[in-house]
Amino acid sequence: MLDPTPWIGQEIRRIRTEQKLTLDEAATLSGVSKAMLGQIERGESNPTIATLWKIASGLRVSLSSLLSYSEDEYEVVAIERLPFISSADDKMKLYDVFPFNPISGFEYFYITLEPGASHASSAHENASGEYIIVTEGQLTLVLDEKDYRLDAPAAIQFSPLKNHRYENRSQQTTVFQNIVRY
Repeated sequence: MLDPTPWIGQEIRRIRTEQKLTLDEAATLSGVSKAMLGQIERGESNPTIATLWKIASGLRVSLSSLLSYSEDEYEVVAIERLPFISSADDKMKLYDVFPFNPISGFEYFYITLEPGASHASSAHENASGEYIIVTEGQLTLVLDEKDYRLDAPAAIQFSPLKNHRYENRSQQTTVFQNIVRY
């Protein structure tokens, strides 16, 4: 498996430079410290999912744009061989299967949650729709403090303009697909 740390940092630096932002300005916009941003850009720190969401929101870009790397067109994607990012407790793994591109207008993630996993996601101000498809196990999606239980196979569509949380309250691994439309 490839280590995504170097290209994540390169991509953040490229986007920040394109936007003519200093590290201080990017830190203020994202809520991630200047020191942490510098470490990520230099490839010295592998950011968590929560940190990457903050950076993407602060820079007003899609999460997948921070994770992008070149792929040949029409190549079969073996998801388990893709690099992934994980939560701080390693109970959530996120694979960026189809990164955002402006023609399709969406990004597609394959996500696994171990038992007891909980991931809070802040509102995606630059997105217009979010879709969850649970293919294994059970997912609890919390929107506005209301629980929506999805037993595989199940799906839900919701507004990403609200804070939301993904939880695995079961005793087995949950697998779901997450599509974010921009």
